[in-house]
Amino acid sequence: MAHTANAASGGAAVTILRSLSATQEESLDFGRILPAAQDGIVTVRPDGGIECSGAMLCLGDGKPALFRLTGADVPLAVSIDPVVAMVGPDTARLMVTLLPSGPVAMASPAGSPFAVGGQMIVTAGTPPGSYAGQYNISFEYQ
Repeated sequence: MAHTANAASGGAAVTILRSLSATQEESLDFGRILPAAQDGIVTVRPDGGIECSGAMLCLGDGKPALFRLTGADVPLAVSIDPVVAMVGPDTARLMVTLLPSGPVAMASPAGSPFAVGGQMIVTAGTPPGSYAGQYNISFEYQ
C-alpha cells in the first residue's frame, strides 16, 4: 500500500512594543486652605478644577498630579492607591481619596497625559502647617 506524504507551511508573527514609561511632571497640590469652624471638603479634580465646600477658603492654585506616558498605542491597566495619608505637624494626618483621570484600563499611552486629583476632609481642628504624602501608581500593558 502506498503512503502519500502531506506537507503544509506554518506562519509566525510577533509585535515588539516600545518600552512603557511614566514620568511625573506635576505633583498633586491642594494649594493653601483656610479651615472654617465646620468641617469641609476640598477637591482637586483631574481636569484642574478646585472646589472647597462649607465656609472654608481655598487660597492659591491647587493642581492635579500629571504623569506623562510614553510607549505603544495599546491598552494599559492603571493601578493606584485609593487613599493616601498626608502627614503634617506633630504627626497630624489628612486622608486623601485619589481621583484618577481615567478608568483602571485605558488606551493610547504614547505621549498621553494621565492626571490624578484628590479629595479630602479638612476639619475645623486640623493643625496648621505643611502636609505631605506619597502614593503608588503603576501603568502596565494589557
